[in-house]
Amino acid sequence: MTATEITDWESRRPKRADARRNYDAVIEAARAAFARYGVDTSIDEIARSAGVGNATLYRHFPTRDELISAALAENMAAVHKRGTELAGAEEPLTALREWLLATIAQISTYGGLPGSVLDAAGREGSLLGVTCEHMQETTRTLLARAQESGDIRRDVRMDDVFDLAAGIAWVVSRERAAGPDRAARLLDLALDGVTARD
Repeated sequence: MTATEITDWESRRPKRADARRNYDAVIEAARAAFARYGVDTSIDEIARSAGVGNATLYRHFPTRDELISAALAENMAAVHKRGTELAGAEEPLTALREWLLATIAQISTYGGLPGSVLDAAGREGSLLGVTCEHMQETTRTLLARAQESGDIRRDVRMDDVFDLAAGIAWVVSRERAAGPDRAARLLDLALDGVTARD
């Protein structure tokens, strides 16, 4: 995410300290609820978890789609930041694995996105659309490092590993009780299939 994009996103946040606290509390509660129950979770429950009234939540986010979009953008920004850090990690294969696990968690959490949010994410120049492009570029960078180190086969493409991550995310999103161990096991099996052999 570029400095301009972050500035644009930050400009949407409330300026008053109390309003910003409420805004951030709602976002954090929404992120936790979406991760645990999916995007169809109760808006009333999110407001309760955030410690605010429904009127406060709706003042910041008049529709469910706006709340989902805001929580998604926050998550994607955090994932992208972690990917940037991993690009300088000493162990390329470990960095790629950690990145793909973060990507799987991101995709599986928001697997049930409504069409209106997906449409917004896909619009050219949208914050969500740009962040998706950055996630793919980070995947490409980390994959290239793992290939240069001899850990991953040279014929593997970015879209191959991204599709593997998306497939694992699809499975995990339907087995919420399985938790992150299931994602890690499936990812390790997938990575074993693309590991370079002597």
